[in-house]
This record gives sequence, C-alpha cells and structure tokens, in this order.
Amino acid sequence: MGFTDEMAAAFPACNSMPELLRKTLCFLEGQGCVRTNRQGVRYMTVHPEPENSDLMNTAFYVPRLAATVDWTKRNDPAVNDRLSLFLRTGGDGSWAGLWLDDEGQQRIVHLGSGSGSVMLCVLTENVEDLLRLLAIGYSELCWPEHFDRTPGEVCEEEFDDEDYPPPPRLFRNYVKRELGLRIPKRASKIVSSIASMDAKASDDPFWNWLKLYDGR
Repeated sequence: MGFTDEMAAAFPACNSMPELLRKTLCFLEGQGCVRTNRQGVRYMTVHPEPENSDLMNTAFYVPRLAATVDWTKRNDPAVNDRLSLFLRTGGDGSWAGLWLDDEGQQRIVHLGSGSGSVMLCVLTENVEDLLRLLAIGYSELCWPEHFDRTPGEVCEEEFDDEDYPPPPRLFRNYVKRELGLRIPKRASKIVSSIASMDAKASDDPFWNWLKLYDGR
C-alpha cells in the first residue's frame, strides 16, 4: 500500500482526510518524498532530496489512535474520532492534527509536547492554509516565536546554514502553480492567534474542547 493510501485509511470516516490534502500527499509521494526512519516507520517531508529531509523536523506520519487517546484520556470513539494527529511539527514531540469542531468544520490544530512547545490551539482554519504554511519553509512549526520571522531570518539568527533546510522549492511551486495559493514570507500572516496549554483560560475553541478531557 502506498504511503498516502495508508495515511488516508487511518483517518476515521466521520473526520476523513480532506481531498486537497490527499492530492498534495500523492504529489509528494510521486516525487520521492517518503522516507523510513531507523525504527522502520515511514514518513514524508516536503523535500525530495534526502539530505534536506534529514534536516526537516516537520513531517507527515500515519495517524495512530493511541496518540489521540494519549491526549483525550478517553476510549470513546465519539471523542477520539474527532482528532487525528498526522503532522509532526518539531523534534520535541509536538504534533498537528485534523480536528472536527462542534459545528462539523475540519480545522488544523497544534498540540505542543509540553516539554518544549506549549502551543495548544487552532493552527489554521483549513487545509489550504496548512499547505501555505508548510510552503514557507520552516524546519519546525511548533515555535510561535518564529512566526514573525522568515525561515531565512530564523536560520541566520539561531542556526548554522548546514543545520537548517533550504526552502522547499518543488513544493512551493506546486502550491503556487497547481493549487493557486499565495505563500507569504512569514507564518504570522497565516496563524492569527496562539494559545498556550499553560494558560488558565483561552478563547481558542480547540483549547477549550481538549481541556474537557485532557488532565495536563
């Protein structure tokens, strides 16, 4: 089974993989972006070049129910089917996922590891904005303090060039030319608000939904 098909099959029927995401993953798979880690687990980045994939901490993985249960603390399909984690956003163990909100809208949400990133909120309102965000070219999407800077500025200020991936040019061209989406220079043009898991209260709908179940 292809990687994209395996991913799509892992999403619950009531919160299935959006067609635009599937189309994009099929494109990336066709460009040779699927890798296998040392544990034998397959994943996908936005870089076809292995040397750049090795630098990229943001990557697609097949959703696992156990990962969702780790957050919801429930064995209730009515709860767990609403959240599928499929995008690792940082080497610290942070993830993004597809969440079905109370109105039946699919949104992209972020769940920080807690030991590194503490961002817990709606990341983008739709898949289109997620693809635009990925095309900007950050190595990790779990650090909101990077969002007001370009990936080039983050690299210059915090990394050596050889430790940070170059812009995902092939993916950028696909998002712009094939999908017709505009790609900004900074994530702050897409991610409009941030919430922290350490906050005592928030207006973020995902923060409030998860706090009903999560004891963190």
